[in-house]
Amino acid sequence: MSVDAAVRPRSGERVSRDRSGRPSLVGMPSREALVDLAFSLVLVTTTLVGFRTGFLGWEWVAAAAAGVVLGTLVAHAATVRAWPLLLTAFVLVAIHFVLGGPVAVRGDLVAGIIPSLQTLTDLAVAPVTGWKEWLTLLPPVDARGPLVALPWVTGLVGAAATYGVARRFGGVGSVAVVPVVLLVGSIALGTQQPAAKLVQGVLFALVLILWLVVRAGRTRAAMQNGAGRQARVVTGVALLTVAALSGAFLGPFLPGTDETSARAVVRTQLTPPYDVAQFTSPLSGFRRYTEPNSADLFDTEILRVTGLPQGTPVRFATLDSYDGLVWGAADRATDGTPFQQVGSRIAPRTQGRTATATVTVPEDGYEGAWLPLAGSTTGVRFEGARGDALADALWLNTATETAVVPALVQPGDSYTFETVLGDDVSTTLPAELDVAGGAQLAEDTSFLDAKLDAWSGQAGSSWQKLAAVAKVMSQDGAYTDGGTANSYEKVYLPGHGLGRLGRFVGSTQLAGNDEQYAATLALAGNRIGIPTRVVMGAIPAAGGVVKGKDVHAWVEVQQDNGTWHTLLPSTFLPDRNKKPNEQQLKSEEQKVGAQVPPPAGVNPPSVLQGPDQAQNATDIKKKKRSPLDFSAWPLWLKLLVAALVLPVLLALTAYALIRWLKARRRRRHATTGPTASRAAWVWRDLVSDARSLGITVPRGATRLEQSVALPPTVTATPIAVGANAAVFGPGDPEPEVATALLAEADDVRRQLRGSVSRWRRLRSDISVRPLLERDRRPRGPGRRLPSLPTLRRPTGAEGSA
Repeated sequence: MSVDAAVRPRSGERVSRDRSGRPSLVGMPSREALVDLAFSLVLVTTTLVGFRTGFLGWEWVAAAAAGVVLGTLVAHAATVRAWPLLLTAFVLVAIHFVLGGPVAVRGDLVAGIIPSLQTLTDLAVAPVTGWKEWLTLLPPVDARGPLVALPWVTGLVGAAATYGVARRFGGVGSVAVVPVVLLVGSIALGTQQPAAKLVQGVLFALVLILWLVVRAGRTRAAMQNGAGRQARVVTGVALLTVAALSGAFLGPFLPGTDETSARAVVRTQLTPPYDVAQFTSPLSGFRRYTEPNSADLFDTEILRVTGLPQGTPVRFATLDSYDGLVWGAADRATDGTPFQQVGSRIAPRTQGRTATATVTVPEDGYEGAWLPLAGSTTGVRFEGARGDALADALWLNTATETAVVPALVQPGDSYTFETVLGDDVSTTLPAELDVAGGAQLAEDTSFLDAKLDAWSGQAGSSWQKLAAVAKVMSQDGAYTDGGTANSYEKVYLPGHGLGRLGRFVGSTQLAGNDEQYAATLALAGNRIGIPTRVVMGAIPAAGGVVKGKDVHAWVEVQQDNGTWHTLLPSTFLPDRNKKPNEQQLKSEEQKVGAQVPPPAGVNPPSVLQGPDQAQNATDIKKKKRSPLDFSAWPLWLKLLVAALVLPVLLALTAYALIRWLKARRRRRHATTGPTASRAAWVWRDLVSDARSLGITVPRGATRLEQSVALPPTVTATPIAVGANAAVFGPGDPEPEVATALLAEADDVRRQLRGSVSRWRRLRSDISVRPLLERDRRPRGPGRRLPSLPTLRRPTGAEGSA
C-alpha cells in the first residue's frame, strides 16, 4: 500500500505536502470539513453552557474554550494523518497534562507555566473524583482551583469526539451521538436552575437538525444531488419552523417545565458526605460566657471583628430545629437546604450593603466548630499557619447562613469574610410586620397555650400576638445567670429543654437569661403559627471587641417574602440589672421543690443527637453490615464503581458479541444457499478477515492472485483452488465441499492471527467491517441485476460522432 493511500482522508480533505512530498501534519480542510467544523463547534459550545450555573467566575469559560479549540485541532490532525484511536487518545492525554496546568488549574506552577508534581496530580485526580466533589460543593463553585479541569477536559474530549466522528464516519445519525450525550450530561450534572433554556433547548435542536439535513444531502447519489434541491430546502425550512413554533407554544405545557417544581438533577440526589450532628449546639453552652462562670470569659476578649458597621450582630450558629432538649442546627439534607462545602468565593444570594470584615481570635478566646460570620457571606479567606487546614473543609448552609469548620476555630486564627448586610434587623419591636404562616416544629408545646392566651390579650394578628409576648418578657421578666454557689439565684439552672422551659413559664415571674428567653420566644412564635428560630452570636462593642458579656441569643421570624427578620435581645430581654425577687423565689421553691443541677461538664446534645442517635451511638453490640453489601454502600461509591465497572463490562460484552456475530456469519455463509455460493463466501470471508488484520490483499484480483498476496507462512492456495473448482466446475458440487473449505479457512485464519501483533488481533476482533460485507448471491431464481439509470447526454453533444 502506498504512503498516499495510507494517509488519504476518507472525507475529502486536501492533503498538503512538504518539500519531500510527504503529507504535512495538518491538511487544508475541504468545504465539507469546514461545514462540519462550524456545526461541531456550535453544538459543543452549546452543551458547555451547562457549566454556567455550576461555576463562579470567568476562568472556567477560558478553560473550556481552550479545550474546544485544542480538541478540534487534534481531531483534524488525526483525520488527515489517519491516526488510530489509541494514538489520538494519547495525544489528548498529553495535551491535558502539558497545557491543563497553565490553561485550567493554574495552581502550583513552576515559573507560572511549567506544571509541577502537584499540578499533574490535580490534573490526574480531577477528571476521576472531581465530579463527585463538584456535585457536593455549594454551586456555583469558585472557578479558581483544580475543579476548573472539569470544563477543560470536557471541552477537549467533547470537541475531539464530535469533530472526529463527523470526519471519520459518513453516517448521518452518527454525528448526533456525542453532542446529545454532552447535552444530557451537562443538564444532569447541572443545578436546579437551568443554565440557558433557549440555547440548550431550541438552538441546540435547530443546529443539530440542520446538520443532519446537510449530511443527509451528501449521501445522495451524484446524479441526483441537483434534482429537487429547492424542494428539499423549502421542506427543511418548513420543518424547522414548525418544530420551533411547536416548542415555543407547547413547551411550557410539557411535564417538568413548571417553575415551581424542582429539577431532577444528579446534584439533588447526592447527600453531602458531612453531618453536623457531631457538634454540640452552642446554645447549650451559653453560660460559658455569663457571670460568674468557670471559664472566666465574661470580661475576656474572645473575638475582635473589624470592618463591620457599629452594632452589626455576628452569628455563631442559626438553630432551626428543636427536639425537646435543645435548639440545634439541623442538617436538612432530605427536607431542606443541607450544609454544603464551599470555596473561597460564594455566589451572592441577596442584595444590600457589601462589607469586608476581618476576625481575629486572641489567646484564651473563642474556640469551636461554628464559624462567626455576619450577614449573607460571599467569600471567606483564612490566614495564618492553619489557614489551609481551615479552608480545605468549610461547610455552609445558605438557608441559615451558618458555617461549620471541622478543624475548629482556635485562638490565634484569623480570617476575612465578604458579606452582604441587609436592613432586616430590629433593636425595638416593629409595630407591624408581614410574617409568614405555618410552624416548623414537631414537638408538643401545648404547655405554652395558657400563658400565650394571658400574655397576648386582645392582640389580633399573629405578629401582634408574638410582639405582645415579647413585651411581657421584657417588662415583667427578670434576668439571672444563676448567680454564685451561695446566691439565692443558684436554683435557676441552665438549659432549655421542655422541663426547664416549663418551669420557666410556670413561675410567677419569668427569670432566666438569653438562653431561656430566646428559646421560649421561638417556641411561642411557632406555637402561634410563625416560623421562628434561635440565633446564637454576639454584638461587638465599640472597636469591634467581643467579650463574653457581648454574647447573646436572639430570634428570627420569617416574613411573607421568605426572608428572615432579626429581633435582637433588646426586643424581648429584660434589663440585666433586673434580678428576680428573693421573697418570691422562696415561695416558688416550696411549690416546685428542690432542683438538682446537672453534672458539671456535661452539655446537652445537639438537636441531631437525640434519643435515636444516642441509642445508635451507644449500641456497640449492634451487628455491623458487611462491607460487601452493595446496598449499604454510599451513593458516591456506587457511582464510582459503576463508572469503573460498567464500561469494562460493556466493552467485554461488545467484544464477545462482535466475535460471535462474525463466527455465526461465516458458518451461515458456508451452510446456506447454493453450494457454489457457499464456497465463494468461504474465500471472501477469509479475505475480509485478513484485511481486518492489516494484511494487504489486492482488490479486483483472482482468488489465486489473492492467495499469493497472503503471508508466505500460511498456505491458502488450496482453498482458492477449491473455491474456483466449486464455482467454475461442471455440475453442482456437494454441500460437504463448502464445509471442508470452511475448516481449512479456519486453520488459515488462526495462522494469520499468529503472524500479527496482539494489538492488531484485538483491533481485528472489534472491527465490524466484515459484518458489513454485502451478500451478492442470488436470492431466488430468475433474479436480475437492477437496471442502470439512463445517462443524460450532455448538452451540445447531439450529433457528435
